[in-house]
Amino acid sequence: MNAFTRPLTGLLILFCIPLSNALAATPAADKSVNWPGIKAMLFPDNPEIIEDNVITLVTPPRAEDAALVPVILKFDRNQSDPAFIRKIHLVVDNNPSPVVGTFVMTRENGIADISTRIRVNAYSHVRAIAETADGKLHMATNYVKASGGCSAPAGADDELAKKRMGKMKLRSQFDDDIRSLQLLVSHPNYSGLQIDQVTRLWIPSDYVNQVDVTLNNQSVMSFTGGISISENPAFTFHLHPDQKGELKAEVKDSSGRAFAQSWTVQ
Repeated sequence: MNAFTRPLTGLLILFCIPLSNALAATPAADKSVNWPGIKAMLFPDNPEIIEDNVITLVTPPRAEDAALVPVILKFDRNQSDPAFIRKIHLVVDNNPSPVVGTFVMTRENGIADISTRIRVNAYSHVRAIAETADGKLHMATNYVKASGGCSAPAGADDELAKKRMGKMKLRSQFDDDIRSLQLLVSHPNYSGLQIDQVTRLWIPSDYVNQVDVTLNNQSVMSFTGGISISENPAFTFHLHPDQKGELKAEVKDSSGRAFAQSWTVQ
């Protein structure tokens, strides 16, 4: 180990040790040590953030797998509302990279409900902050008990992950006249905090950082994020039932690769 790897090792130990049972109780959302700094980074003008019922945030209180924590966001309005949902920021206060990512939504969604899977590296508040078209910010917060999600080994071996990298699937489902689409992207999403189980060397970070979904060249949904999205990212979003045509997903990763695939939506 050289002088350049020692500080990183220390950082990993700091983030990956399980928290003591003394911290098992759920702390108040406004007592989070890291949230004030995250808030200042996301919203430097210090706007008011309203904690109300605009967002329903669904997360497990205790994750079965810290590297694959399901997150569901539901909203109290549809996208025809004058104050429709423009952006959604997803945050895990105690992750090494706390801003999971930002979703940009459009009226083409019909509804802005969205779900994905994230990594949670330590017991933490998980927050969803929505920016509405009227300029207001709305927040919902849950506390999730999980640890080690960002350093957990990848589920597939490296060679298989590289062969499948960039492959995509689209699943479509109608439920009460609402069309949900699930985009699945094959990508190991290495966080930079994982160790190769064979060589015992650090695996460099390599993750999906941009997803753009369009319908007939019109934006439907986009995501910009970092290492806190899980391996093989999955995004469930919605499309207005009346919409049809060519749906295209364009994906970029932190190593400069670009992938694209199209489907016909009837």
